[in-house]
Amino acid sequence: EGFNLLNTGFPGLTVLAIGLLVKHSRSLHSSIACAEMQLSRKQVAARTVSGSRPAVPVVSRRLKPSRQPVSVCAGLVKKISGEELELEIQDRDRPLIVDFFATWCGPCLLLAKELEQVAETLGDRVKVLKVDVDENPVLSSQLRIEGLPTVVFIPKDASRPALRTEGLLPAAQIIEIVNDMEKGGPAAGGQ
Repeated sequence: EGFNLLNTGFPGLTVLAIGLLVKHSRSLHSSIACAEMQLSRKQVAARTVSGSRPAVPVVSRRLKPSRQPVSVCAGLVKKISGEELELEIQDRDRPLIVDFFATWCGPCLLLAKELEQVAETLGDRVKVLKVDVDENPVLSSQLRIEGLPTVVFIPKDASRPALRTEGLLPAAQIIEIVNDMEKGGPAAGGQ
């Protein structure tokens, strides 16, 4: 299992090829594969998600259903375009949480509620943004967004790589990742 560093084309943004692994069996569970080159298998295993809720599967962008889109953005979470994202990354003064979503994606709808809770809880400590993959296909392709929802955690420090996950994360897990990033822990690429 090799891990890759993705060159995004954005100045000052390198994304770790990290995913939320969702497995279906009689007992559902999910785990985050922390994929920085320096992390040992033990450190990667330490990032297992043990949330109280079952995981929701990742939805492939290729399997776009025909149902009507619904709103997945309101309140404290700001929907932006690819061009606006580039500016946000360049001018960031705090960590960014960027949700790549689609209006037809069920898990994206559930994540929208979790992100609102995160934005409310963390306030000015982070900026929570959303990018619609259907409205920004070039950016989605450039960042290799294939599973939805995909969340990219971009640290304030431009020298640190971003963390990327796929699938639904509970608000508590998102907050834990942000806290780790702020402390310089494994989610932020520290030791």
